[in-house]
Amino acid sequence: MCLNIIIRAFFMQKNILKKAIPNGLTIFRCISAVLLPLIIIYGGNNGAIISVPLLLLAGLSDYFDGFYARKYNVLSNFGKIIDPIADKLLVIGVLLALASENVFDYYYSFIAALVIILREVLISGLRESISSYKISLEVSLLSKWKTAAQLIACGFFLAWRSDIFLYEIKLLGLISYTILWFAAIITAVTGIQYILKINLFFQNKKNMEFK
Repeated sequence: MCLNIIIRAFFMQKNILKKAIPNGLTIFRCISAVLLPLIIIYGGNNGAIISVPLLLLAGLSDYFDGFYARKYNVLSNFGKIIDPIADKLLVIGVLLALASENVFDYYYSFIAALVIILREVLISGLRESISSYKISLEVSLLSKWKTAAQLIACGFFLAWRSDIFLYEIKLLGLISYTILWFAAIITAVTGIQYILKINLFFQNKKNMEFK
């Protein structure tokens, strides 16, 4: 009898831990979104080195929280709301920190960073304002690639500035700027897609009201 209770308690505890993994990874990403900009700006040489693996871990957590959520069938309202916000906080925080260090002074890259930030803020605001309507704004495959491209661009910039030797490699800088512009273009395209989808929803809703 006692053995059965112990076994059941063990498996219950194991299930609780499994269900906590996705949200735990999302929370880790939120914390990283706060720590990374501070490390980039105030961490000096050590901060420049630490910021690269920290961003890598935060980026990987974006994949694994979804992976474990599907694997263990853990689809919480917390995850649905916070997961996309955590991605935006992470990207915007790193971009602002890099901008404060004048990284975006070349190839009009500040415009690319600005496009990414404004799009993320705009779409987040639109999502909040239409949350009371029954409109589906599921994350598209292109949006997932958008997030990946943003994080990769941030990673390249952090790696480029992490060491004087690497900073002297002009090709690495050029790759960083190219990926940033690529991410900005995808970001703008997905933003337009969301706006068109929302506009189509309200047009159809208006037509239904006149019928």
